[in-house]
Amino acid sequence: MGSLFIGKDGTWSIIAPTETGPQPYNPGGEMAIWASKDKGMTWKRLRQITYTSKCNHNYARASVGAHPDFYALWADGHGREPSESNLFFCNRAGDVYALPRRMSDSFEKPELVESSTPADAGKRN
Repeated sequence: MGSLFIGKDGTWSIIAPTETGPQPYNPGGEMAIWASKDKGMTWKRLRQITYTSKCNHNYARASVGAHPDFYALWADGHGREPSESNLFFCNRAGDVYALPRRMSDSFEKPELVESSTPADAGKRN
């Protein structure tokens, strides 16, 4: 499950777990960004944004009034057994950040997740 974004230029974008994840045939997978310039008739994958994850990612949610630096938020989890869950967000370009599992202060810096596949390395939308 993912979120649909409609740009001012009419481009539709989806951030969703459309790629096979570490627990195939379970909810979620690896996250990717897709775009359509013809109102959903055809889609092109712009970038896979998670790769070689330990758990499936799922339920990407758009932020209200999506700011380019905080575009979508989601969690991960094992598809077949109880597991810890982590929170992630991405910016409009698809750079993924993990929120700290524990916070000792009122503000903690999120960690940039290196997530580009070799085929996607260097691509930005």
